[in-house]
Amino acid sequence: MNPFKYSAAAAVGVALALSIPSARAESFFQIEAGIGGSAYARGADGLWIQDGFEHNLHLTAPAVEVGVTGELFERPAWGVAWHADYVWLATVHTQGMATPSDENYNLKTKSCNGSCWPLANYLGSGHNSGFILTLEPHYDFDGWRIGVEAGPYLFKNTWSVDVQGWRSSPDAAPMDIHVENKAQWKLGYVVGASIGYKNFSINYQYFANKESVTAYNPYPPVWNGTHVLLVKYRANVF
Repeated sequence: MNPFKYSAAAAVGVALALSIPSARAESFFQIEAGIGGSAYARGADGLWIQDGFEHNLHLTAPAVEVGVTGELFERPAWGVAWHADYVWLATVHTQGMATPSDENYNLKTKSCNGSCWPLANYLGSGHNSGFILTLEPHYDFDGWRIGVEAGPYLFKNTWSVDVQGWRSSPDAAPMDIHVENKAQWKLGYVVGASIGYKNFSINYQYFANKESVTAYNPYPPVWNGTHVLLVKYRANVF
């Protein structure tokens, strides 16, 4: 029996055991958080806003993203990371004067077909949030990292509109009404790109979070998608 032989083997085993948690924490499981701004892309003319009449749009808002990330594959100069994050794109607002009748508005001339109905004031408000699961191939050099990402986006939209002075016909008495989107989980997608140094990065993402008019849900949000720019930080859990 050689005590030195077994002592050396034990030392190697202890060194390997101590190194494994650190490598796994760096490679497979980090927390990440980002803060920045979102810019909701407005939908088509006639969707809550008619371009031919006075309107005000406030479609930018703060954005926050938090979650976990890690590496599926990692090599000295490249890798493929995964991200599982919660996204909050904050609330935006719109205001616009519009004729209550879609048939009374001409999308080509941006004016009324014939005489305008008495205009109503449409006040809209809503936000988007959800969860992303993306893959990010990236290239690494001297502490820098350049990547692109894509994946599904499970999201929910909230949207409501208060209409002041709505009429069912040109001669009807005006009334105030409230309508809102039926918030439900939907599946879209997110694509993006990033550049970073060590644990910090600047990320651009586009969220496909549009909803269409349906018989079940006739009041979709005003947006057609959302652009997001974030500063993100990754940190080891252990």
